[in-house]
Amino acid sequence: MAHDIVLKNGLVVTPNGVILGGLAIAGERIVAVGADATLGQAKREIDVEGKIIFPGTFDPHVHFGISDRIGDDVMAEDFLHDTKDCLLGGVTTIATTSMIGEEPLVDLFDRAVRCGTGHSWCDFKITCIVNKVEQVPGIPAVAKKGVVDYKFLTGYAGRQAEAFGINPEGITPGFFYQACEQIARCGQPTFAKIHAEDPTVRYLLVDRLRKMGRADKLTAWAETSPEWGESLQLYAYALIAEQFRVPMYCVHLSAAHTVDTLKQLHGQGMRLIGETLGCFLNATAPELDAKGMDEKAKIQPPFRFEKDKERLWKGIQEGTITVVGTDSLTYSKAYKTRGDFWDCRVGVNLQFADTLPLLFDEGINKGRIDLVTLAKILSENAAKIYGLYPKKGALVPGADADIVVIDQDKEATLGVARMRSRADYSLWEGRKVKGIPVKTFLRGALVMEDGEIVGKAPTGKFVEQVMRPRGL
Repeated sequence: MAHDIVLKNGLVVTPNGVILGGLAIAGERIVAVGADATLGQAKREIDVEGKIIFPGTFDPHVHFGISDRIGDDVMAEDFLHDTKDCLLGGVTTIATTSMIGEEPLVDLFDRAVRCGTGHSWCDFKITCIVNKVEQVPGIPAVAKKGVVDYKFLTGYAGRQAEAFGINPEGITPGFFYQACEQIARCGQPTFAKIHAEDPTVRYLLVDRLRKMGRADKLTAWAETSPEWGESLQLYAYALIAEQFRVPMYCVHLSAAHTVDTLKQLHGQGMRLIGETLGCFLNATAPELDAKGMDEKAKIQPPFRFEKDKERLWKGIQEGTITVVGTDSLTYSKAYKTRGDFWDCRVGVNLQFADTLPLLFDEGINKGRIDLVTLAKILSENAAKIYGLYPKKGALVPGADADIVVIDQDKEATLGVARMRSRADYSLWEGRKVKGIPVKTFLRGALVMEDGEIVGKAPTGKFVEQVMRPRGL
């Protein structure tokens, strides 16, 4: 019987290496990977002409529903319009946070799934934000429904915490301790996520630096966040999580100091997962100041300096940092740039379309990493953490046919013009890169080709993990 699709004459990036050949698809699944002669016949054969056949990527750090406006209708619109950029950039699965609220976690989760169902162009998971200690006992119930990760905004206190619906004292160690007790009840693959960054010294330095009126705003913003600030919380909360043998995932690590701390804690056997952002691997605060990005590039933790960027790359090379996300929000230019720099809300806008090309250019073309490592940090490792592997995250028989074809010789200029979302600005406007996704398949269906969305309707769905939590 003929397969539905065969991709042939490519460089296939598998978990164990790169092979010459292709893969076969039947329905939504990959059924064969290997040399062209072993793949059999198909109703449709696609000669990729030596291009790279790469696993669809998994972005585990997204915030839909929190942008110029906040709400369920906003989240549904974000799914509908802005996951088109996921397909453009080869992203076939995302994990986006639930809405922030005081309701039980189950209710917040159900609302988020409703927002994504029928609206998302890629598959998705939901990360539950836990902002109230009263929500903590509900963790096992929402784990039964397929939630794997729980986000704690530990880097906020005072008025900034209150703006997110958190008590002014923030997510205290006592709060996190109770949460880890509940996560431990759920077993694998559930884990805690934290935004590690000491808020108290940062607030002190913000008050000082904003009075200086400096023109290099992003560099000044970086100076408000001491390089040890992430390490301070990372260490303290890791000790709590380790008591309960709960894995702890540290989002958007930005500082060289933090990578060193994470490496030391790995040496002690702690279950810690280090994530950085594609944007931190590609720019520094002084570089973005020179481009006049100001409010548009104000993120927390901040863009830092060349030594931090290079240590992040080294962290990937040595295996200390194992996941790259985007921390994408759906801010408009008008919203992000209104008012004073120091008062504007933190966060970068959509990074889906550009992250794979940027990492290919900075990582592969500059010899920092190889294709297998790129696949691990953008796809395989996140899929394993979320209990989705090998359904997601790898080009192996039996996996979902989530595939990206990358033209390693194709050059492009990044910017709003190539995006298919509602984004009206880009941090990377005018940036030239080499290595561009030219085809994206979601569960066996061709959904993006040559920079255009060719799927007829959004078909993304909530994905259940392969490993079910123990004890539920």
